[in-house]
Amino acid sequence: MSVPATAEGALLRHAANASRVDIARLAPPGALLVVVPHPDDETFGCGMALAAAGDSRRRIVVALLTDGEGSHPTSRLFPRDSLVDLRAREFAEALRILVPDQQVSVERLHLPDGSSRIDTGTLDSLTALARQHDVRAIWATWALDPHCDHEVAGDLAAEVARRLDIPSWSFPVWGRFGERGLPERMVTFADPDMNMRKRAAMAVYASQTTALIDDDPNGFIMPPALLDHFATHPEIFIRG
Repeated sequence: MSVPATAEGALLRHAANASRVDIARLAPPGALLVVVPHPDDETFGCGMALAAAGDSRRRIVVALLTDGEGSHPTSRLFPRDSLVDLRAREFAEALRILVPDQQVSVERLHLPDGSSRIDTGTLDSLTALARQHDVRAIWATWALDPHCDHEVAGDLAAEVARRLDIPSWSFPVWGRFGERGLPERMVTFADPDMNMRKRAAMAVYASQTTALIDDDPNGFIMPPALLDHFATHPEIFIRG
């Protein structure tokens, strides 16, 4: 996946006129399952809404598909196990900042970063997780995000929602940039108080937003323009 340098795209133009909703629309009372492909997608993609859901006493359950080991695959300073450990610590701290008043339940699936696939076992495990926590809504990255792990997260969430007959919402991360077809049911969410938490959680992800890991020429780093975008733009949700 090529990372855009600027925050422009069809979905962003469309989002400017989309309805603004409150957290009750996105997360009915009860438990909320958030399916994310990598540590940081929960923050960049839906951090404000996740924080608002926690403050509204929704019980938060996060299913993390991969450990994020693919962001800097050739680093010697941070070989695979060290990178996985670093990203796990960033993830835990980001969740603590976003949802400070409850212990978020996290299920790690350890799928391969950059080559995850849907299989019956994973789907059944997620369905069982949702049933165990009596989940009332599911959020996930958008299945049309141009990244295989994001697609898998979106497709898994949609199928679990179908099985349990509960609402699902997708939050586009990379699919918001560039030119593509527009979804029919798009809304946005923003909350100034929760935005402060989102910014603080974003800052935790030094492995993804700074030159902390500087010995992998192909390693991922979020471009400054996109960092500013995710810190300031309303979050986008698409109804499943």
